[in-house]
Amino acid sequence: MMLLQAKNLQKRFGAIEALHDVSLTLRRHEILAIVGESGSGKSTLLGVLSGRERPDAGTVLYHGAPISELGELGLRKLQRSRWGYIHQDPRQALRLSVSAGGNIGERLMAAGNRHYGKIRETAGHWLEAVEIDPARLDDYPRHFSGGMMQRLQIAATLVTGPELVFMDEPTGGLDVSVQARILDLIRTLVRGLGLAVVLVTHDIGVARLLADRLVVMRRGEIVEQGLTDQVLDDPHHEYTQLLVSSVLPA
Repeated sequence: MMLLQAKNLQKRFGAIEALHDVSLTLRRHEILAIVGESGSGKSTLLGVLSGRERPDAGTVLYHGAPISELGELGLRKLQRSRWGYIHQDPRQALRLSVSAGGNIGERLMAAGNRHYGKIRETAGHWLEAVEIDPARLDDYPRHFSGGMMQRLQIAATLVTGPELVFMDEPTGGLDVSVQARILDLIRTLVRGLGLAVVLVTHDIGVARLLADRLVVMRRGEIVEQGLTDQVLDDPHHEYTQLLVSSVLPA
């Protein structure tokens, strides 16, 4: 079943054409990775797909309906409930002056939960699920390491059981050992919960580990797409071949 579709997306920033006639699809429970070097348009595409940016032309469909028809309030409600967004820097999503439990609880409350005891119990469960000691429920994220903050952001995003999660370089800027732990956690949770994911990454290894399908972008266009292993093991486009061989910088 088709979950998300992009049709002929166009986006410009002044003289720069960030997206040119971009179309793609995402099925339920599927993980799609968007890869490319800096400036390829992958982050702009993620912003448009997630409703955080408006395209100049083209349409994004969710369950067959244009998200542009939801209106600002409808889109915001969708983003708080059925969708999730994981930033590269968890500080963009977390409130550092609110406890770990409070950060998780705020999303539950935004989704309509009001029972304090149940919210607190659920928050503790999710801390444990992302390998944070539930005893730290009342601790502030500013006292957490970068890896712990990222795991807290994951918990606060997944607590409402979203159907679709957008991820923007979720392991970027973390030490290699911490990256591996976060990736393993993401893979376990995403598969266990049956989520659909759109993942932006410059790291081919991350894409190979997590993604079912791969989209390769260059200068605002999709130059190659297909099953992840097929694209990475037998890349057809010259740009993809360079990416896979790590000739191009990240």
